Amino acid sequence: MPRIARLLTLICLLTLGSTLAQPNLAGATALPGLSPALAPTPLSTLLAPDQLAPEQEPADQSGGSNDTRPGPIVQQAFGLLMDHFVTPPDADEVLNGGLDGAQDLLASKDLGNEIPGGRPSFTGERRKDLDLFFQVYARVAQKLGNKATHDQLDRAIVDGMAKSLHEQHTYYMSPDEFSRQQSDLQNRTKYAGVGIAMSQSLIITDVFEGSPAEGAGILPGDRLLAVNGEPIEGLSPTETSDKVRGEAGTPVTLKIQREGVPDPIEKTMTRATIAIQWLRAKILDDGIGYLQIRTFANPEGLPLFNQAIQKFLDANVKALVIDLRNNSGGAVATGQEIASRLIPDDRPLYRQVDRRRGERTVSTWGDYWNHDVPIAVLTNENSASMSEILASALQENGIGKVFGVKTAGAVAAGVPYPLVDGSGLLVTVQVITSGQGKVLNEVGLDPDEVIPLDTEQLRQGKDNQLDAALTYVREQASQRSPAHAGV
Repeated sequence: MPRIARLLTLICLLTLGSTLAQPNLAGATALPGLSPALAPTPLSTLLAPDQLAPEQEPADQSGGSNDTRPGPIVQQAFGLLMDHFVTPPDADEVLNGGLDGAQDLLASKDLGNEIPGGRPSFTGERRKDLDLFFQVYARVAQKLGNKATHDQLDRAIVDGMAKSLHEQHTYYMSPDEFSRQQSDLQNRTKYAGVGIAMSQSLIITDVFEGSPAEGAGILPGDRLLAVNGEPIEGLSPTETSDKVRGEAGTPVTLKIQREGVPDPIEKTMTRATIAIQWLRAKILDDGIGYLQIRTFANPEGLPLFNQAIQKFLDANVKALVIDLRNNSGGAVATGQEIASRLIPDDRPLYRQVDRRRGERTVSTWGDYWNHDVPIAVLTNENSASMSEILASALQENGIGKVFGVKTAGAVAAGVPYPLVDGSGLLVTVQVITSGQGKVLNEVGLDPDEVIPLDTEQLRQGKDNQLDAALTYVREQASQRSPAHAGV
């Protein structure tokens, strides 16, 4: 399929800290961005990183030994940000960001919150400024002594460099985070957990079919309070996820708060190997197709989507509900392919601007399923990146009506670059708007009908957002003649 050979760029969702609004599949159960128990992140479709020729290393004028020089990821990350960020940054901005990261590390080790010897006056010349930065690095490393490893200092600096650009699709990932993100995109994620997904506020948003959590009676809407007796207040979903995960066959106890129940509830379950498909399709009552897209896997996963479409066509479904809730994004190429099956040819999907090619509009290109039925789209505050683009394209082209709440507003294209120590750097390479030019990044997509999720009903097994979408498509389908309801 030639389209799959198209340039693969990655749409990622920013997470607070490391992955925005990404609900983490917890319980050591999840997918990024809808991270499986955490996965990040998303996130996207991997562009093979440029093989940047390493710059000549600046002369060591610090008088220090080689162990006071930064590892290769510092210079590698600096080059990636300078050469690939969507808007060419100033070298001093990026380098001062790196010093911010070093300063934070010093403070965390009770070594003060000042850079030893002060910050240099950068010149604006990339080579000279990098040389000045290396001299400061030597002083920071000497002050840290044995209180932090050089790897910790290097990673703190790269994290600070990425944060200096203040763009939610540019951020550093530790080796574990980067590995999980890539596994997610390949739809290979398997982990030992209990089979739950949770939001940033540690409320359980999904319990997977056949999982230990389902067997233990965990319900969507429950709030996680403790893991194995340890309170998790103040922890991120990623940190909580790490506590829930463990070896398959081992026990884990979760303390939850359930609305309407005065005292917390403890549930002990046995961890199991959890594997989650990125897409789920089924046919509901009245011949309505239901398509849940949890993330946008790499294009190699598209056969699963094509099978779902064929299933709907064979059943001659009367309507379709597309559930993009808690979908943090993923591979742009996959999102384009899905949109091109659901939207007629040559319709605008989104607009993009990058530093090399300027502005262009990406449109649908063929393989439309030619099944004219009413479509409803479900979104929530965790729908981000490619899911926001797909929802807006269906909305703007008059193909689908959007139900739920405003999306995350995390729309840009980022490329994940592996660093030499196994960690990764996501770099924003494109600014993206809707097909009609509406800004989505940091704004979000407004649904056609605002339907906040009723968590009390959710705990009773009722999904009021889905019910609203089903009511709409049933009414629309009943108004169409048989000739319009099928192929």
